[in-house]
Amino acid sequence: MKSESEMNIERELEKYLYNDISEIQKGQIVKCRIVDIIGENAIVDLGFKIEGKIKTSEIDKEKLYPGETIEAQVVSRGGQGLFILSYKAAKEKRLNDYLSKLYEEGKSVHGIVIGKSKGGFEVDVGELSGLDFGRYVLFCPFSEAEDIKVGGHYEFAIKKSDRSDRYILSRKTYLQVIREEERKKVLSNLKVGAIMDGKVIKVYNLFAEIDFGGGVRGRILRDDIDWNRVESCKDRLKNGQVVKVKIMEVDPDIRCSIKHIYDNPWYRAKEIFKAGDVVEGEISDVKDFGVFVKLKVGESEVEALLPFSEASWDRGEDIKNKFQVGQTISAAVINVSPEERKITLSMKKVLPNPYESLRASQDKVRKAVVRSVSRKGYIVDVEVDEAQAKVRAFLPKSEISWFIDSENLKEGDEIEVKVLSVRKDDVIVSKKKVNEDVLKSILDELVGKTVKARIVQNVDRSKKGIWVVFEKDGKFLRGFVPVNELVSKISGYSKDEEIKCEVLDYSKNIDAFVLSENKVMLKEVKGQSQGVSLGALFSQLQKK
Repeated sequence: MKSESEMNIERELEKYLYNDISEIQKGQIVKCRIVDIIGENAIVDLGFKIEGKIKTSEIDKEKLYPGETIEAQVVSRGGQGLFILSYKAAKEKRLNDYLSKLYEEGKSVHGIVIGKSKGGFEVDVGELSGLDFGRYVLFCPFSEAEDIKVGGHYEFAIKKSDRSDRYILSRKTYLQVIREEERKKVLSNLKVGAIMDGKVIKVYNLFAEIDFGGGVRGRILRDDIDWNRVESCKDRLKNGQVVKVKIMEVDPDIRCSIKHIYDNPWYRAKEIFKAGDVVEGEISDVKDFGVFVKLKVGESEVEALLPFSEASWDRGEDIKNKFQVGQTISAAVINVSPEERKITLSMKKVLPNPYESLRASQDKVRKAVVRSVSRKGYIVDVEVDEAQAKVRAFLPKSEISWFIDSENLKEGDEIEVKVLSVRKDDVIVSKKKVNEDVLKSILDELVGKTVKARIVQNVDRSKKGIWVVFEKDGKFLRGFVPVNELVSKISGYSKDEEIKCEVLDYSKNIDAFVLSENKVMLKEVKGQSQGVSLGALFSQLQKK
């Protein structure tokens, strides 16, 4: 049997843990323990063997079971000494007190969007309240929702409903308050010269819009992105990108700059690079007019321009194809203009002059490609290896072969040539000079031989001879008969007339074989001169 002191302790403990029956009043929130569930009621123990009942429909939603201690509101005192309690009413009162306090203090409430109804979203603010009374749903009208979605966790402003004393939620109002606070904070820091972070929200070719938060927006102009060339903002900026900028202007609009955060490298470039300096850099871009080359200036870089007119001694059309992005090249500085942000380079200044190279080694056999065909000859690109260049040259048809019209070239043909002459940038080349052994073979075979030659031009008395062609192995050679090697006066000859001549030699000055009609005539007359008088022989030689 318990002693009286033990019983007193037990009563005081129950009084502490539960309720003093003398203090239980209607509307009061009391603690109770679920002891049993009978039909539609849950029987609860309020302490001191005082019992009450709560409709099971109120606790089923919370999945409460016998043995759990809960809070409930006293509704009335029923028969049989049982108090009628409401678990739901207690929860609503506590939540209402919780929301009222937040509302009065202007604070927000955190909630989970659990569903969507006809007029708005259902938001549970009980689970995340910290009050430990389970789910409790409030309403957020569509007009107040703005950015929320089912399943999301959000902060909401608390508003009183126009139709009742209940509270409703507003995500829209919460965001407006946050934006305004953020706006004030941003504007307080927004001063000319300030360095700030901003988020790129729209990018155009000439400018980009940047958001500093709180609805405060500014612009970055294309020329304010980099100290070097920028063709379009889209090449450097993307939506959603966070960038650090310097505020340049705030009135009437906010203009910000990325490049002005850093020192202008162009003024230091003028100190580093001088005209005539040979520099090395990486190609950053290839255009139709030239290539841009990145040059190091301390920790920064500047872009120099290498125009195609200075990129090579080549006069061909494929200069652009010689360069690629990422390629490293060496070039000489022509000029530096920090005010214009311009450095001009030249590769021609560091390469040998190909025309001087051609002039100095005319006997060298060089590769060439036929680029175009004309009535008088061919335009060819001649490789000058020592100058890393191709030079545009003219190949006359007469310089194709030692034989006349024996060979025709077409565009794209790869041939070998020798240089005939170089005057500034006008170059004449010869293909037949590469095969001078062919000429030697012809001379060895024909010198001293008699050939039939056909006059190919109308005879002009002012000329010092006549032009002819003669055949060898089915091909024709070009020849010239000087006046002093003709049997008769030059006026006595006509075009297409055929004469017999002896091959004497080859003249480089006139680029033709030199022939003699006299020698043939003398040979023929000599063969017939046995027993003929000197006067008769002279008469025969003059006869035509």
